[in-house]
Amino acid sequence: MAYVRKTQELVDGIRDQVRTMSKAAREPYSDSDPAAGTPEYEILREAVIDASYADAPHLKGKIPDSWCGKPSRVMGHVNKDGQRIARFTIMPTDAYPIQLSPSDRSSWADVQMKYDDLSERAKAWVDGLSERKATYDSIKEKFNVVEKQLRDYMSAHSSLNTALKELPDLEMYVPDRFMRKYRAAAEPRAKAPKPTNVQDLNIDVDALAAAAITHRITQRSA
Repeated sequence: MAYVRKTQELVDGIRDQVRTMSKAAREPYSDSDPAAGTPEYEILREAVIDASYADAPHLKGKIPDSWCGKPSRVMGHVNKDGQRIARFTIMPTDAYPIQLSPSDRSSWADVQMKYDDLSERAKAWVDGLSERKATYDSIKEKFNVVEKQLRDYMSAHSSLNTALKELPDLEMYVPDRFMRKYRAAAEPRAKAPKPTNVQDLNIDVDALAAAAITHRITQRSA
């Protein structure tokens, strides 16, 4: 193995690799708004229309189209026990329009909804949104811990060689260009004293491995 001196470029590369893996692992749980035409869009479309006509539900579908609100964007706010628990945006299209009550004639409509008034399908979507956010935040925090621990760990090493010797799982976070240098043929070097930084810095080896596995699983299912 070739000797790879620790540089700021290497440290920054490891940091960027952690952040890239974190972003990829969080992507399936990101707070993305449903596109027009999808089943989720139809669920929320019905929800905002029902909420728009909440004060006069008997008028829904009986008012001339020219009187109705025809927004180009709808932001829905879901409230429960006086607290907002979810927010989403849907963008109507010519193929999938939304017609709201005459009281919501703004081109950018904001519609307030009560969770208890939603359909079961809409409640399931809102509940799922909360669960996805919790998972998203959990994954983000896991990688934030990994980033901090690897930054502290690398500060205690002068080369990638000693860092990998003590913590082989570090390889999962080292950019390929540095690993190629590391694997290049080199003259034998004197054996360095065995470092103890994993123990001294209390590096959570299991957490490092688990975060990388989370990244791999989400990539396979993408």
